[in-house]
Amino acid sequence: MKTKTFLIGLVGFFILISCEKEPPVLPAETQEGLGTFGCLVNGELVIQESTRWGWGGARRREPRGILDTEGRFKLVAYVEYGHTFEFFISQPKLGQCVIDSVFFWTTGSHYYVARDVQHINFTKFNNIASGTFMFDANCYDRQTHAPIPGKKIQVRKGRFDVGIGISQY
Repeated sequence: MKTKTFLIGLVGFFILISCEKEPPVLPAETQEGLGTFGCLVNGELVIQESTRWGWGGARRREPRGILDTEGRFKLVAYVEYGHTFEFFISQPKLGQCVIDSVFFWTTGSHYYVARDVQHINFTKFNNIASGTFMFDANCYDRQTHAPIPGKKIQVRKGRFDVGIGISQY
């Protein structure tokens, strides 16, 4: 009897293991305004946050592009673990251009900043912003805003595909 129960439990365990979800992957390079964002941070995959449950029920904060009345572009992406990317680009255009600054806000006691990043490439820029990026960012203390020597991140294989709204930021 114990052997039979053990075998049934073992089979059930293997069925449970085989039903795991597919591991997350970088979003495809699309140009349709699908609301996607992803990159590798120090070799680790970081993608947009999945559905979050809270007092108001389920919600999903899509990455978004904002164009202000003076033509400056801001890309905001809410990613896993409560982290946020914010890109600021004063002269956005199709093709290669410069990110004035990018902030990677973490939930911890520090954040990361990169300035004058040369590696952003818009593959589409009209009512949709799509493209790729990569950069290195330095770490700063959240309280004092002083740099933390020797602490950096490398962001590689970044991809985004978002709709653009008009706003003042």
